[in-house]
Amino acid sequence: MKGADAGLIWELKRHPFFEALSDDKLQGLLESAHPVVFAGRKQIFAQGDDSDCLYIILSGRVKISSYSDAGKETVLAFMGENEVLGEMGVFDGGARSASASALQETRALRLYRRDVLDFLERNHGVALQIIAALCQRIRHTNFLLEDIATLPAAPRLARALLRLGETYGHRDGDGALHIDMKLSQGNLGAHAGMMRENVNRQLKLWESEGLIRQEGGVIVLLAPDTFKHIGEE
Repeated sequence: MKGADAGLIWELKRHPFFEALSDDKLQGLLESAHPVVFAGRKQIFAQGDDSDCLYIILSGRVKISSYSDAGKETVLAFMGENEVLGEMGVFDGGARSASASALQETRALRLYRRDVLDFLERNHGVALQIIAALCQRIRHTNFLLEDIATLPAAPRLARALLRLGETYGHRDGDGALHIDMKLSQGNLGAHAGMMRENVNRQLKLWESEGLIRQEGGVIVLLAPDTFKHIGEE
């Protein structure tokens, strides 16, 4: 990607991986980047694929999923703007440990493994940042799987909504927490370890109790502290 514009460099420097880099160093990395666009529902890579590149998400939303031998999906994470996707395989060269799919039109920069490793060899600070982010992601996945294995359905869903709101949401003047992403009940269920029908039933119950509001696919937690209590039950 020749001649990356100043706006893109500024955007990327908001990410912890790149914030310490000079503009010249970041420009050098972006010279090797390839812009790509994925339509909504388009698979970016599949579990078991070769890990030959990573992606820097510029806009859009991506879900990371793992599938059992029987085909059951668990949504491990959702990712968005300025997050880095697929970096684990770039480090170890192993097969993709999960699948990634665009939830909506997603713009990204693709960086091939050889270019990334060459860059990291010359910028050890970025490598340490990526390792720290990987550790945080593994810890998040461990918490998610522990919730699925040990908690009843309602607390699992409450914790999932809080995590999404705290990561991708905002609070309004009344303290309500808006989850700024449209999620199907199927994807939400796969993230919380629930059937879609049970997610629908629980959301309707909370809506009738005045705990949430649903606005065109976006969920608003009207009483976030109540969801913390539900998640501890």
